[in-house]
Amino acid sequence: MITTIALDLDNTLLTSEKTISPRTEAILKQLHSDGKRIVLCTGRPIKAIQPYLQQLELNQPTDYAITFNGGLVQQNTTGDVLARTSVTKKDLLPLFAQAQQDGFFLDVIDLQQVYSITDLGKSPYEDFLKGLMPFKNVAFADLPDNDLFGKVVSAGKDAKTVQAGLPSSITDFFHVVPSRRNLLEFLPPHTDKASGLQSLLSHFNEDYSNLMAFGDEENDLGMLKAANVGVAMDNAIPAVKAATDHDTLNNDEDGVAVFLENYFN
Repeated sequence: MITTIALDLDNTLLTSEKTISPRTEAILKQLHSDGKRIVLCTGRPIKAIQPYLQQLELNQPTDYAITFNGGLVQQNTTGDVLARTSVTKKDLLPLFAQAQQDGFFLDVIDLQQVYSITDLGKSPYEDFLKGLMPFKNVAFADLPDNDLFGKVVSAGKDAKTVQAGLPSSITDFFHVVPSRRNLLEFLPPHTDKASGLQSLLSHFNEDYSNLMAFGDEENDLGMLKAANVGVAMDNAIPAVKAATDHDTLNNDEDGVAVFLENYFN
């Protein structure tokens, strides 16, 4: 039985205007009222998705979100951490050296803020987040030695191009995944949305057989393959469509709502 509905945000749950449509809001609220878990799954920190959590009224003790692309599982209203993966400054040394060599930006994110690494220049990531998290400009040497970081992002350059130039010393450690054309994410080892959802489902003594997931991009592939019901948006990249048995309309045609209405009658 499907108990948990996992939703990527951009170009999946959200329209091109970054809104949840009235039709989608209505069916998600109805399913939540009927006892289904509605789980937003995103690379963003939980502060950045609070307006959507509030709109959908996902404010019960059993309501959680998957943030940092699976690196954090957090209770929606308290922010309490159910599961977490992270990296240290020492782990980031090879990545920083590679960024210096290849000339790409890095922004390092902990639970509270984003550190823009100024040795590499200022990336457009702060403009991308639009004030949803505080930023601090620091040299890599001044990055806190005892902090734990949920992920690192490289914004502003073609993600596939940057990824293609990475040596195995980077890709064998980090889970490296594009989340936008110009946004590449470096996640802790063995971290993706599927791993975050596994932690959440285990908390409720459930597993992937209880999961339905919707997505459109490469960073959604893990959860879409793992889910009992994985649904690709019509606007999804070819790899996502190839990996799923179900599809729906695009994010501007209420694709999530249409599939849920049909599936749950």
